Amino acid sequence: MLSFDSGLTNALKNSNTTAFWVLKLYYNDESAFIGVSDQHRQDGSDIYYGVVANWGVYRQSLDFFNFTTTIGNMGVTLINSENSIKGGRFSDLLATNNFVNRKWELFLNTNETSTLDTAARMIATGVISGDINYDSNNVTLTLFDNTSKYHKRIPINTVASGTYTNAPANNVGKPIPMAYGDSHEKGDVGTIPTSNFDRFYNFYKGAFPAIITDKWDVQEAGSEALADSQAIHTMDNENVYVYKNGYYPTLTGTIDVGGNPEIEYRGSTASVYVPIGVSNIASESGTGSYSVANEERVGDGSFSNYASWAASSGETNNSVATMTFALPQINKLGTYSAISALVKWGTNSDFEGENSETFRYTVGSTHVDHDTITDDSETKTAIGSLYSGKTATWDFEGSLLYTLKGGSANNNHTAQIYETGAVIDFTLEDVDPHDIQELYEGGPIKTVFQPAMGPPELLEIGYDYNMYTRTITGFTPSKIDYIYYSGKGRKYGSYIDADSRNQGYNANDLIENPVFIIEDIIRDELSLGSSNIDYATFDTAGNTSSGYLGDIYEDAVGDVKFAFAQYKFINSKDMLERLGRFSFSYVFVGGDGKFKIKTLRRTDDYSSSDQTIDFYDIDLGKIGKTSLGSVKNSILVNYNHDYGANQNKSEATATDSTSQGTTVNGYNQTMKLEIEANEVLDSTTATKLAEALLAFMKDRKNTVEFTCLRPKYNHLEIGDIIDFSNWLSTLKVYGAAMTGYFIVADITKTVNGCSIKAIKVS
Repeated sequence: MLSFDSGLTNALKNSNTTAFWVLKLYYNDESAFIGVSDQHRQDGSDIYYGVVANWGVYRQSLDFFNFTTTIGNMGVTLINSENSIKGGRFSDLLATNNFVNRKWELFLNTNETSTLDTAARMIATGVISGDINYDSNNVTLTLFDNTSKYHKRIPINTVASGTYTNAPANNVGKPIPMAYGDSHEKGDVGTIPTSNFDRFYNFYKGAFPAIITDKWDVQEAGSEALADSQAIHTMDNENVYVYKNGYYPTLTGTIDVGGNPEIEYRGSTASVYVPIGVSNIASESGTGSYSVANEERVGDGSFSNYASWAASSGETNNSVATMTFALPQINKLGTYSAISALVKWGTNSDFEGENSETFRYTVGSTHVDHDTITDDSETKTAIGSLYSGKTATWDFEGSLLYTLKGGSANNNHTAQIYETGAVIDFTLEDVDPHDIQELYEGGPIKTVFQPAMGPPELLEIGYDYNMYTRTITGFTPSKIDYIYYSGKGRKYGSYIDADSRNQGYNANDLIENPVFIIEDIIRDELSLGSSNIDYATFDTAGNTSSGYLGDIYEDAVGDVKFAFAQYKFINSKDMLERLGRFSFSYVFVGGDGKFKIKTLRRTDDYSSSDQTIDFYDIDLGKIGKTSLGSVKNSILVNYNHDYGANQNKSEATATDSTSQGTTVNGYNQTMKLEIEANEVLDSTTATKLAEALLAFMKDRKNTVEFTCLRPKYNHLEIGDIIDFSNWLSTLKVYGAAMTGYFIVADITKTVNGCSIKAIKVS
């Protein structure tokens, strides 16, 4: 909503007020302008020539269910007759004044106001289109908001050949990723041991790509990759990987992330951890008095619970407890060096190897023994001898027995294992090129334009040469060399604490909140500052205590966590609207030229409006409902993106039987929505996203269209929330009294009023 000053606001309440617009058309270096209006007006030294023949309309609209917005636009017709301006025609000014792609500003005034270009009376601003047409009578100008000026292809930083002179040929000109959120340690697996387990991908939320900027050459000193174009929150030397045949082996040479976001790496050695297979395993076996309990826990990736072996030689001498596990087939990833059994132990009673008690690993007839195990330790035991003649081909598939031998001392023995698997050390032969499918969708950029007279037109405003990855129009393979890392992405800058802001975040905190990821992209990638951003709307949407994001997700704002690396080129408008869809937010450039965000809430969260519309101020058009095609009552969210495999690995679902059913509130059909939420790693966030999509889309919404007969409501914008007063009690809305709140989905402004389409949100 625009913030008009009190003088204008009070004047617009007066039904006898005469409203008018003045328009400033800047040219050349934008230090000067030509002012125009419907009649000659002078405001101090500023002159507004009375050459406007037709103002046309200024229009904004949003797609309610897709969370996209149009480019605000208007068409103005100027008189171009002889001697109409500065002793000549307006078209004569084009010889010395270049208006194309320069700023314009439109102000709403009344006969009761003065200082016509007061900022608090601006109704719209943007850039003048290059589409300037004229004849001997009229000049037609097309005006757009700042959307086309602000947006660009991102990430903006690339692997430039002049900067990265030794970059792989495949990577030159490719984007340096933007990383957000947390792909570091899993938070639900207990405490990850720090001697060996903490270096393996298996115990981390994910792995973000880092583009190689210096060729890998094992004969040279090393190589380099960039995780981002700016320093990120967390990187570890131990958690840098390559992607090979479905695995993320850890690089074990010399790794240095001290130059964050740069990763330096040397050598060609790597290790991969393969958990023990625990599916469809048989019961324990043994001799004497023995047991194995909770054996499935040893391969579940968690350090919270353990499996227990007991060999009670105090009851039966030389008791033995055996559990048969298996190693899965492992693709050959390089030149074999060693294979070891890695174990995180718990408490092990009377187990010092003095009386033939031992813990044994067996394959076939060959075994390797542990004679001494310390409580709560990690052990890495070489078991290459179990696979004699098979290591070169990585033929490790098959049974692997874990046996506790109680020994001959007539003592009871126990062993606890939290997690175990095989570690294979090897030498990389190269870094595989990573195949991705990049989509190209170059073509005209169009917007719906409302001319001064006649029906709306689909107007071409430029050409888009960007490549996209979210559509399915056509595929062009592109090979890019990456390494990968588990870490945490971009941090808040000082802006989050500036301007008396207080939304619960501080500079250098990790950015996980999608609302502020959007703001960060606007600042860092589009190079815009606080004067171009209505940051109060971002704080309203995303603050940790009462942010609307928490309302729509029905969760604490701090628990809505996005995590992703944008490593492909994408138009920034497409990126912001994609994030907007997953945060139920509309991101647009307002009439004041600033980026704004408006976030939806659950229906019962609304308790006030931005503006109450008096029924006596409007001419009611029609009452309707959103389309049946927009109803979705079966939601599938694919999330947990694997950047090496280029696919999402997990699913979250939500369904509504009432919406699918045959009652008065049902639609007699299962209507499915499947989305790829590459930006979500967290299972709780994905589940809440599916539930919120269902709540939002399972029903049709009431709509109201009306015209305001005076410019009293011309401060409204798309995304604003309205309600109604003095609605006719006899005029029902589908049989019910008019109540609740509506969102402005489409607004067309004229000098004398506006037309609005609103959709009910509560």
